[in-house]
Amino acid sequence: MKKSNLWLGIPAITLIFGMAVLGACSSSPKTYSVIDQVMPDDQSAVVYFWGSSGFKAIIWDGETPIGDFGEGPFLANMAWKTTPGEHYFLANTFNWITMKANLEPNKRYFVQVMSLPNPVPFAKDMVALRVLNQVAGEELIKQGKIVLFTDGWRTKFLQDKRGKRLQEAQEQLQKARNDTSMEITLR
Repeated sequence: MKKSNLWLGIPAITLIFGMAVLGACSSSPKTYSVIDQVMPDDQSAVVYFWGSSGFKAIIWDGETPIGDFGEGPFLANMAWKTTPGEHYFLANTFNWITMKANLEPNKRYFVQVMSLPNPVPFAKDMVALRVLNQVAGEELIKQGKIVLFTDGWRTKFLQDKRGKRLQEAQEQLQKARNDTSMEITLR
């Protein structure tokens, strides 16, 4: 009789543990929201970064994290509404890539985030950025979801790893600003 009571207790414990885990997941802050589109206006420009969660690339606008493809849906258009003018967009996986931009108001830009095989065995793939023309960008918007990462995600992301990620981004940004030969690739 005691053996049967033991076997009945295991599913009950499993159920309670599962409910606790699911409850914790639903109460955690939302990472991103799925939207229809983000449109620019006279005071802003919008940059869409198209990529896959398999790349696990983190995208930055200077010292501000835009989003992490590793935390989004499989295929995503990460939208970033920002001010017109000069920007340095950074992407990071195994390597860092910097793209200098001069954004105009009331305009949309499209950037494809690509994964490149890494020659280092068992290391993350490398990341590359490619500017897309308006027609190709509009086609990619139709594929995958358009996501906006939340300010809560940005705050938490910057606090993780004791600011190490922000420090690395600041170093890469400083290198890019000091490189006088860097051309504007997104205009």
